[in-house]
Amino acid sequence: MDQDYPAKDSCNRLLDEVEQLIWSLLDDRITDADAERLEALIKSDQQVQQRYLECVQLHTDLFSQLGSIPETNPEELSAKKPRSPVLGSLGDLTPGIENGPPVAD
Repeated sequence: MDQDYPAKDSCNRLLDEVEQLIWSLLDDRITDADAERLEALIKSDQQVQQRYLECVQLHTDLFSQLGSIPETNPEELSAKKPRSPVLGSLGDLTPGIENGPPVAD
């Protein structure tokens, strides 16, 4: 039996949790507590940072391909700012995302 199995399983569970948090963020339905959890995980783990960037890129690609970005008032967009420097700075690194993904207030 693989001795690394518990570590791999733990890592997979963490990345599954992170992905759920990321999609909640991208779907604009993340809670404050979950946003804080996601921020802490992003700060502490390079794999989490990579998963965040992959999900944001997929989200951006899907909107680009489907052409279904909802009409939004420009004032609403400028009013929506990332709640944390981590989420904002990672969003700035992601092609096609201006100032990171919107975060629920």
